[in-house]
Amino acid sequence: MKRNFIILPILLLALILRLYKINIPLADHHSWRQADTAAVIRNLAEEKFDIFRPRWDNLVPTNQNGLPNPQRYFFEDFPLGYDVYPALLYKMFGSKEFLARLVSVFFSLGSIIFLYLVVKVFDNFWAAILSALFLAVLPFGVFYSRTILQEPAATFYLLAGIYFLARWIKNEKKLLLLISAILVSLSLLTKIYSLFYLPLVFYLFWQKEGINIFKKKYFYVYFLIALLPVGVWWWWINKHPEGLPYSWWLLNEGKIRFKGAWFYWLFAERIGKLILGYWGIFLFVLGIVLKSEKGKNFFHLWLVCLILFFIVFAKGNVTHDYYQYGFLPAAAFFLGRGSYFLLTSPSRYFSRLLCCLLLVACCLFMFAFSWYYVRDFYNIQGGVDLAGEAVSQLTPKDSLIIAGDGADPTLLYNTQRKGWAIGYGSIWENIPSKILELKEKGARFYVTTKINELKSSEFGRFMYENFSVLKETDQFVIFELKEK
Repeated sequence: MKRNFIILPILLLALILRLYKINIPLADHHSWRQADTAAVIRNLAEEKFDIFRPRWDNLVPTNQNGLPNPQRYFFEDFPLGYDVYPALLYKMFGSKEFLARLVSVFFSLGSIIFLYLVVKVFDNFWAAILSALFLAVLPFGVFYSRTILQEPAATFYLLAGIYFLARWIKNEKKLLLLISAILVSLSLLTKIYSLFYLPLVFYLFWQKEGINIFKKKYFYVYFLIALLPVGVWWWWINKHPEGLPYSWWLLNEGKIRFKGAWFYWLFAERIGKLILGYWGIFLFVLGIVLKSEKGKNFFHLWLVCLILFFIVFAKGNVTHDYYQYGFLPAAAFFLGRGSYFLLTSPSRYFSRLLCCLLLVACCLFMFAFSWYYVRDFYNIQGGVDLAGEAVSQLTPKDSLIIAGDGADPTLLYNTQRKGWAIGYGSIWENIPSKILELKEKGARFYVTTKINELKSSEFGRFMYENFSVLKETDQFVIFELKEK
């Protein structure tokens, strides 16, 4: 038990890394998706605390049928898994994004703990420590572990659920089985894509009972507890189609599945470059081909589940790099396993010194190259934070805003106002007529950071000729939607 304290300095290191730029405005990499979640959190705190009717800021219809959504419903993941915790902190300390980021950070620290515990079950202590260390420091994981997204929470629930199920297999305490089922259910509610990892749960049951598992009542009760809440939630949200964002495009829009671009973006750009930093590929592959001390193939199955997810949601995985967050626990395990082999390689066959030097070189270059690319994720979109601050200072709090940076809701979120996120190339072709239409619906101000595009367009001339400028800088412009 004393050796378990080794995990503490790893957690401290992980926490320090995740505090880097924790307090920056919400305008960093993938801010458009973070803004969706952050808006739901803020509205839970500042409006009615109704987890069954989550609301965002955008009044633009984003559902498949273009149904009006005046209530601003945003039905995807159940807020109980992640959103409610930062919302409660907002109620106590004010709506500050760094609080939501901290919640993600602590979920990620929990994932490090449970990965360590799970690897101890399927391999050995030092492989578990090394796996936890890699999960703590991989730059891609560090960045996404402090974003306002559900992925860190969903991964935590999944790893914790797997661990308690593995514990139950050893001592058969019913409480452990119940805790595991609840945690797996929370993972599914937090991110429905966790369905792809259910084979891992089934694998553990199979390890215990084999074919006889289908004769056990607890097997069916477990999956009933895990799946019923998700089924009820999806039944409920489908009763509100106006609040369901269109998502069929995530499957295979553009027929990208198995095309060269699909292989390149997932396996070269994301896994090879961003996550493994090129040099980690050797350790990762070495970890895959080595035989586990306990003869388990649990994390190999994890990779199979992940590849199935890549295949089914081909376009979604190519478009969103945060979809690969679920790869991190398996990557950390195989990196840890490969590293453990190099550290303990038999001196009869390998030079221990050269193996250690190779490990140091692989790790240093992996972290260096991965960080070289991931560091840009922390950069702020030009002018979005400043434009948002100006709108919040210069306009009444109940003003409806048109954010003209396209379908990206980041600018609208930063204004701390409700309204419409539209722009060039949006779902509307005739933007000037829509501006007038939204003005009739109550829009009072128009803001955009696309200042250069605006000034060189017919739409820009329309805006400058018809409406007065409230504030203009070299990074943004705000129009008051009243005739000159």
